[in-house]
Order: sequence, then structure tokens, then C-alpha cells
Amino acid sequence: MFKQLNTLFYQSMTIPQIPDINQCIEIGTISRPHGKDGAVMLSTKNLSLDKYKTLKFVFFCLQNRLVPFHIESVTVKSNSVIIKFEDIQSMEKAELYCSTKLYIEQTDIEDNGESEDDEIIGYTIINDENEEHIGTVQEVMDYSSNVVLDIRRNDGTAVLIPFADDLVRQINDETKTIVMTIPDGILDI
Repeated sequence: MFKQLNTLFYQSMTIPQIPDINQCIEIGTISRPHGKDGAVMLSTKNLSLDKYKTLKFVFFCLQNRLVPFHIESVTVKSNSVIIKFEDIQSMEKAELYCSTKLYIEQTDIEDNGESEDDEIIGYTIINDENEEHIGTVQEVMDYSSNVVLDIRRNDGTAVLIPFADDLVRQINDETKTIVMTIPDGILDI
């Protein structure tokens, strides 16, 4: 009887199939424990803060392998994301996972055909003032609901440029270019 109940229990659990890491997108890193019950604070990346609330599980990258962890709850406070995982029940266990990168499948962020910010990775940024090719988008970062683009410049250096509606003049998906107004002095940093 116990064996039968155990089998039914495991059949009822939703265990995600482990994808290839190339089919995933990094959504953050566990920065520190939050409280004594095992919740963790997340340094977010590549995902809007509201999207974290819809996640049911994520993949931890442990020893270069993706391991699924089911989410018990997600709290978004101003610019912070706090996640409580089902299998992490203490501050001590949460500390073991500090600096662990979290991933989701790319298909998990598609939303009825709407374009997500991470889809612009690889696009070329063009200065609308002088049509100069600034560089290529390497990463889309969300800081306090302010989206910032990590751009690899043509000379190999990196620059962070705010990705605000009032700065974007045109996005062309065919040519994979974004024409932007570049704030004064930002390329000199």
C-alpha cells in the first residue's frame, strides 16, 4: 500500500524536463538569504519584475548542470525579488546557494507573440544623431524597473546605455538594429 501511495505521489508531481542550457536564459543570481525560512534575494537579469511572479519553477545551475527547483512564492518589493523555494527551508540551506545562477527556458518568457527585451540581444545600436554604429547588445538588465543595455562597442569595450522609451527612435527586427538617442557623455564613461 505504501509503495502504491508513493508512486501516486510522484506521478502527481510536475517534474520539468531538463532542457539544454543553450535553450535557456539566465534570469538572475541568488545574492543572499532573506529571513530564516530559506527565502532568497535575487539579483535580477533579462526579465521584467512582474514576470518573476508567474514562474512556477526555475533551473539552478549546479556544477554546470541545470537542476529544477519549484517555487513556493515570489515577492516583488520595489526593485527586489524575493523567492521562496519548496526545497530550501532554512537560512543555512539558502546560504549554500548564494551566487547560484538561475535559468528558465526561453519558451517560458514568450507571451502571446509579444516581443521581450531579451530578444534584442545581438541587435546593433545606432546613434540617431550621427548614424554611428555604437556596438552590439550583449545583455538586457532590469535595475529597479529601469532597463539597461550592456553594449559591446566596436573597439571591444563595454558600455551601459539606458533603454528608455523616450530614447528609442526605431527598432528594426529585419536588420536587427535599434536607432537611439544616446545621452551626452554616456559613451565616455
